[in-house]
Amino acid sequence: MERRTAAASPVSPDGRTLVVGGDAGTLQLWGTATRQPLGGPLTTPGDAIGSLAFGTDSAIRHAAGARVPLQRYTVDLTRAVSRICARIGDADLTRVQWQTYVLDASYRRVCGG
Repeated sequence: MERRTAAASPVSPDGRTLVVGGDAGTLQLWGTATRQPLGGPLTTPGDAIGSLAFGTDSAIRHAAGARVPLQRYTVDLTRAVSRICARIGDADLTRVQWQTYVLDASYRRVCGG
């Protein structure tokens, strides 16, 4: 079983989200009101996460460790969708792409393609 640790600034400024880093490099967001995980774990380089921080807007989180360079994660759905659509242009994700990259939500058209 992986040991989980909370690092500096583990709660978002709005108080809605807790982030927990594990020794094996996992990052998991939790809803503070529901006490349930928000989606699946986020991908990291795999080493222990030593520090975590939210941005002032509660939407961006940074993570780093002894051998892990500073990683920036977008955890706001609206921003994530905007970034995906900017990368793929007017086309939408196919159902296969959606199932590959968006694991915790049912398929929907988000880019207007």
